Amino acid sequence: MTLSDFSWLTDSRIFSTALWPAWVAGGAIGALAFAQRWLTDQPLGCSAAFGNACARMGSRLPLFQGPAHSTATDWKLWFLVGIFLGGLLASLSTGTWAEPTHFGTLYTALMPHSDVGRVLWWLFGGVLIGMGSRLAGGCTSGHTINGVAMGSPASIVASAFFFAAAVGTAQLAHHLLNTFGG
Repeated sequence: MTLSDFSWLTDSRIFSTALWPAWVAGGAIGALAFAQRWLTDQPLGCSAAFGNACARMGSRLPLFQGPAHSTATDWKLWFLVGIFLGGLLASLSTGTWAEPTHFGTLYTALMPHSDVGRVLWWLFGGVLIGMGSRLAGGCTSGHTINGVAMGSPASIVASAFFFAAAVGTAQLAHHLLNTFGG
């Protein structure tokens, strides 16, 4: 399968730019969130889907047991498949491919230089994200896309903290790079 097999998609004016227009990507996310809520009465979110994946892989942790991660909610696993397929569709439709381990010079300057060091750093980051999702009662996609759209006060507060932490982290990284080089 090559990019030319998808010419019906890649020749479209909307999808032939280096990046999809924000209104296309944002509209698709909004439509997905609405459809999922309407069809399943469940909010869109990654952390619940990852919880189901952990439960199906045999995790005995109480965190992944109970009705929230029962086989009746395994439809959430399709959301994880959709994330991968959506990225593939975006890559095919724009004719671009970014190596999934290269995120620019800032990333390269901050990350360990060995493969083992990067993998350990990614695992540490994943644990922090998982802990944050549990502490916040959901992940950024669940709170910011669904919760804010539904007017949930807890989601509005959680999303404000997500953005504040992101801005603070970016400012800290910028300061450290300017101070110590990179």
